Amino acid sequence: MFATLLSAVAVAISAVPGCGDDETPAQTGSDFLSSYAKALCDRTFTCCDAATRAAHGLDASSADACASQLEAILVAVSSGGEVKGTFVPEKAEACLAELDAAPCAEIQILDVLLGVDAKFTPSCREAWDGSVPEGGTCGNNWDCVRDHCVHTVDASGQATSACRATAVAGEPCSSRFDCDEALRCDQPSPPDAGTCAPRIAMGGSCNGSLDCEEELRCSQDGTCQTREQAGGPCASDQDCAAGMACEGATCALLGAAGAPCSADSDCASFACADATGTCADVCKGG
Repeated sequence: MFATLLSAVAVAISAVPGCGDDETPAQTGSDFLSSYAKALCDRTFTCCDAATRAAHGLDASSADACASQLEAILVAVSSGGEVKGTFVPEKAEACLAELDAAPCAEIQILDVLLGVDAKFTPSCREAWDGSVPEGGTCGNNWDCVRDHCVHTVDASGQATSACRATAVAGEPCSSRFDCDEALRCDQPSPPDAGTCAPRIAMGGSCNGSLDCEEELRCSQDGTCQTREQAGGPCASDQDCAAGMACEGATCALLGAAGAPCSADSDCASFACADATGTCADVCKGG
């Protein structure tokens, strides 16, 4: 979950596709970002109590203060709130409703940066029909005709951005990461280029866990199998079921709320509270 959020920061907020208040959908990019920030902060303050917000680094005193800070960030990373495309009000309105109904446990918090897994807000990515082709300079994901805006900073500190499309089934690839997240890169003769293809179901032949469907792993016999539960053998975190990590070649549960921790990665909530040295809870309210 936090991988999504962190990449969103680097890519001009993948979760940015906005949401707004409960009234009329916004008609401009800047208004929509403002509405998004308000709605997301309102949902976060409804779902997450003060202790949970603080443990995740969100120290805004109110939803309004949170919205003001978040809007400023979104405007800064999206070319002043301007979007290179055509606004789609009906998609924006649907996005607002999806965010308002998002499960509390799916709220993502990293300081004032907030988000919701995109699978719960499918209309948000379509709030604009982007006009920037692949390779063109962009400010945010909405600018792009296809997929997302990738921001990079080189060793000298020079920042650049470009629309980058992930390949769909049947298109060429050189690694799993060239393909849509629901696909794998089928390479019969690595490192030769392959083709993006559906991930492999239970029992199918595989070369690694990224070849398999999301809840499966590539076992030692080279077939996709169910991920290991606590106490099962593992070589990497990908061998273990959700909520677990591979520790000393054995799958172990990540820390629940209140468990001792020294880093965010020790916790199922991915939040280790510095003040107490214990894992914070996920958001449960609302």
